[in-house]
Amino acid sequence: MRTGYMEAIHPFMKILLTMISAVASLLIVSFLGIILAVLLSDMQMEQLFNSMSDPADLSNIAFLKYLQILQGISLFILPVIIMSLVFFRDGFNQFGFNRIPSVISFLWIAVIIIFGLPVINQLSAWNMSLTLPEWLSAVEEKMKLMEENAALLTDAFLSTRTYAGLAVNLFMIAIIPALGEELFFRGLIQKFLIDWTKKPLTGILLTAFFFSFLHLQFYGFLPRFYLGVLFGLMYYWSGTLWLPVIAHFINNGMAVLLYFFMGKDAVEQNFDSLGTIESNWIYFILSVLLVVFSLMQINKHKMMGKLNT
Repeated sequence: MRTGYMEAIHPFMKILLTMISAVASLLIVSFLGIILAVLLSDMQMEQLFNSMSDPADLSNIAFLKYLQILQGISLFILPVIIMSLVFFRDGFNQFGFNRIPSVISFLWIAVIIIFGLPVINQLSAWNMSLTLPEWLSAVEEKMKLMEENAALLTDAFLSTRTYAGLAVNLFMIAIIPALGEELFFRGLIQKFLIDWTKKPLTGILLTAFFFSFLHLQFYGFLPRFYLGVLFGLMYYWSGTLWLPVIAHFINNGMAVLLYFFMGKDAVEQNFDSLGTIESNWIYFILSVLLVVFSLMQINKHKMMGKLNT
């Protein structure tokens, strides 16, 4: 099978075709998935569509988890598999999964994610304090409603008390997003933006912006943008998606595990405000320094290129 037959087209066209394939894959797989759910369950079509249209309706949480898994696979993983064959001569090998970074690199990314929690908390606090001008009050209310619905859905997903439920949550919230989103955003979009702008740092920042924006959770934009920059640097310096995939998995998986073993209230009390300037600013400063130092170590151990603006 010939691969890479559209390798020479402009990066903008590659991005456009990637987006089109993602939307088409999402629509097709979601439609087939809903039909399958109707055939294999006693739920009616109207009941399924009501669950989809109202995120606050948590009466069919198993179906919502099923849709979430389908969405992650169809929106991010399937389009990348197809587009990698279309755009790259070496297909899926483009992402460097056949190159394993040093063990010390994996240790540094664990340090960045775990001990970088105060940075994320402070960025979240700044983000939550942002307000839009009065003339955009309607938009702000809509954003708050979307955020509340997303929080309700997340709480419902994480509320399981069984180990089977924990395994499903780790697969749905940690494994699929870590692999799928890194393949899509860092593996494809970041590469195309760097090829287009000829400026690696610009491509990394733009990718991080789109990565955060397309989650449509605007009160979490800053911390997600920050993570997008970290993941982008890890991929650019190492030349393999293993580093950002593992970092993404640790970030998401840590939240799932803490919620399961400690409970929502304990997590909010002991972790969500850790390192914010209002609680203890010294943790925030130390966290920033540790993240910067760890990034320097990753760069030192495996540099694939030199950033320029």
